[in-house]
Amino acid sequence: MFEFEWKCAWGDADPHGIAYYPNLIDAMHCAGEELMDDLGVAYWDIPEEYGVHLPIVSMDTDFERPVEVGDVLTISVEPDVGNKSLGLEFTATDADGKTRFSAREQHVCVSKADNEPEPLPDEVRDPLESVLE
Repeated sequence: MFEFEWKCAWGDADPHGIAYYPNLIDAMHCAGEELMDDLGVAYWDIPEEYGVHLPIVSMDTDFERPVEVGDVLTISVEPDVGNKSLGLEFTATDADGKTRFSAREQHVCVSKADNEPEPLPDEVRDPLESVLE
């Protein structure tokens, strides 16, 4: 499992100091980007290197407790690798280990040439599967 630390800044919150939910989704997505970059398969390199894109086709988020300015969250990321898809499961916990939110991004692997689904390249699949070992 991969972990990413994120701190809720003043600019991430509404006037009452509660995190604005799109900024939490952005933090989650940043955690996924960091996982991919850490594995050597950064999202921004995949189209040129492997001829595919990994667009998000669905997203689901459950908010369990408010996130406030100054809160530091650990966002864990666990991949779920399919033949032509990549799911990323996120859990954001606070310093006390309480879950603040959980989420899932579902990506599909499509050809850069024609946007048709195709299998994940082994060069992308193998590093992701190594996270699960």
